[in-house]
Amino acid sequence: MKTTNAGFTLIELVVAISLVLLITAVGAPSFRQLYERSELQRASGEFTNTLRYAQQRAVLERTPIRVVIDVDANAFWVPVEQQEERRHYSSKSRRSNSRRSSSRSGRDRVREEKAIESKLPEGFIFEFVYKVADDDEVRRGEGEIYFYPDGSADASYVTLLRLASRRDEEQRVFIKLDPVTGAIKTHSGYTEQDGSEFYEGEFDGPYL
Repeated sequence: MKTTNAGFTLIELVVAISLVLLITAVGAPSFRQLYERSELQRASGEFTNTLRYAQQRAVLERTPIRVVIDVDANAFWVPVEQQEERRHYSSKSRRSNSRRSSSRSGRDRVREEKAIESKLPEGFIFEFVYKVADDDEVRRGEGEIYFYPDGSADASYVTLLRLASRRDEEQRVFIKLDPVTGAIKTHSGYTEQDGSEFYEGEFDGPYL
């Protein structure tokens, strides 16, 4: 009685291993790109959601709401302002730079608590926050962005930087706020020049 050898020959094993290596080599860059894109979206997602939350509160509560950004700590939050007599503001002129407490006048004491506080994921930092109207670029310390009762916002640019062992492997998320509508647009790139083109409106391709 003749038996059949169910094993693999050396040639078949070599061919199978070669196919696996080929598929892995072709697919690895795609998987890496998908992973990196998801990381960029995760880093920017919570921050932009916080901006939208502040905008919604400004419209519903009919008062300016600000988002504070600590560039050094890579943290951000929306303060809750509690005062005896809450005022409705019709202009963008009255602003406070206080983190915990502030006084807009001698009798108008304001106590602030952090309603929403978060940090960027590990490996990401705030590269800078730029207020267009004030021509103010914050790369150290705290910056802030205001949203107003009509849905508008401070025209602002925010760049998130994903750190890497080599500078040419660093990635960035560029975030732009429209001053009229408060709309938030995001785009990803590698260099600060990519961000300049996006912020200046020269880039009109797909957003992150």
